[in-house]
Amino acid sequence: METDLSEYHKGTDGLYYADYIAPNKAETFIGKLVSTEWWHHRGQFALICNFRTEDRRRIALFAFQKHTGFYGPRYGNVNFKTVEKGTLWQCEIQMTRTGRCTWARARQIKK
Repeated sequence: METDLSEYHKGTDGLYYADYIAPNKAETFIGKLVSTEWWHHRGQFALICNFRTEDRRRIALFAFQKHTGFYGPRYGNVNFKTVEKGTLWQCEIQMTRTGRCTWARARQIKK
C-alpha cells in the first residue's frame, strides 16, 4: 500500500516534511537552514527552505526566482539555491495587502 505524500514535501536529506509549516503572521525569527526542496505548480517554480528556529519551531519559506535569477526572499541578494545547509539566518516575514505572509528579508548570522 502506497503512502499519500501530497501533504508533504521532500527535503534534500531525503526525508519528507509535514511538520515544517508556512508562517501565518508577520514576524522576525532566527533559524538554521535545515533542508531545501524544489516546488513547482503550473509552470511556477520555487525553492522551499526549511528552518529550525531557536525556540524549536519548524518553518518552511518559499524562495521564488527574482529578476536576478536568484531564489530568495523578496528583498536582498541572497541566493538560497547556493546557501550551505546548517547556516544560521535572521528571516523577516511580512503580511501582504491581501493578508498573505511573504518572506521579505534574510540576513546570515555569523557565529
